[in-house]
Amino acid sequence: MEKGEDHFMDVLVVEDEIFTAKGIKEFIVREEHHVETAGTGKDAMDKIKQNRFDLIFIDVFLPDCRGYELISKFQGLRPGMNIVAMTGYNTRELELEVRKKGVIYYLIKPFQLNEVKEILDHTLKRHGRGV
Repeated sequence: MEKGEDHFMDVLVVEDEIFTAKGIKEFIVREEHHVETAGTGKDAMDKIKQNRFDLIFIDVFLPDCRGYELISKFQGLRPGMNIVAMTGYNTRELELEVRKKGVIYYLIKPFQLNEVKEILDHTLKRHGRGV
């Protein structure tokens, strides 16, 4: 990594739509961060138990569970984790419920990749690593 060890993050993208997951992953890699993907809640839990991620993008609805129900479990395993919720099926009630879980952002699909860049930059700044 050209930016050095203190300028990249480990990011997990939890998304069951392959095209969406691939697009987000490729963009984050171009921004010089490490990225892993998971297509189910179970896969995401396994990865979080094995690795320490700086940032997680999680789809609100996954094939095996409601992604937003995993947020508290993630935070229980890794307190202070930066989590971004993503959904294509937004309602006001859903957004309020998900925001109560402590996510740092709530993205409504389709979103622009510049929004992902802003989240990456903001998260780096929160960790005092600059951009």
